[in-house]
Amino acid sequence: MSITKIQRTRDMLVRQIARLARRALFGSLSETYRTCGRPGCRCHQGHKHGPHLYVSFRGADGTTTGYYVPQPLAESMRAGVAAWQDLQERLRQLAELNRQRLWARKAARGSRRSRRLSSTRATKHR
Repeated sequence: MSITKIQRTRDMLVRQIARLARRALFGSLSETYRTCGRPGCRCHQGHKHGPHLYVSFRGADGTTTGYYVPQPLAESMRAGVAAWQDLQERLRQLAELNRQRLWARKAARGSRRSRRLSSTRATKHR
């Protein structure tokens, strides 16, 4: 891939990353169904209450922690976690393009250097 094409693709990814970063939320989602403490409630006959959405994540100290997501926020939370996953994928793509760009620049410098060396050698042998 040419350096110009790599740069255009990188610019597009950086714009996508900026959009995703505005709404990305870190964590894993899980749903639970529960029984309550009221005797005779339908949840004790198999119709549990739920789903209740939770987010879990590994904290800075390395321990897994989490929190309950209120029902009105569930859709936004799901979109935010999906944005986080998309963001990670875009960052991997960006890192790969950065590697390609680095190698392409190195190759371009190497070919310029070899042209200079060969022209210098040709001048010396005249």
